[in-house]
Amino acid sequence: MKLLVKILPLLLIFILSCTSKSDTIHGRWIVENVNFDFDERRNTPEMISQIGKEESKDELIFKNDSVVYIKMLNYNGDYQYTINEISEINFKDDISDINKLGVLKGNKIYSEQNTPIGKMKVVFVKEF
Repeated sequence: MKLLVKILPLLLIFILSCTSKSDTIHGRWIVENVNFDFDERRNTPEMISQIGKEESKDELIFKNDSVVYIKMLNYNGDYQYTINEISEINFKDDISDINKLGVLKGNKIYSEQNTPIGKMKVVFVKEF
């Protein structure tokens, strides 16, 4: 019994250290929430509503430790991605090289994008 008490904490530490950010990110992520910081003097409420409906269809599918399928704004396809030590998710494309996709916090990805008509904030949650 004493041996079990000594081994159990070590076993728990080992199991927890085996899970990484990339393990928890694998799978399909869908939009939970979309917020806009648009100049309403330059955009009609109808236009903002339409953009919100379109953006709510965005998705991210993390296929493995380095490939994510992105369907959002001007991106549609597979991209290489990395997660740094502060949980920023970056992806690489052919045009601008490195882009920030979002930040992984807990079980959500927070994405912020500048668009021609203002700033858009999208929160993704993992679909189970």
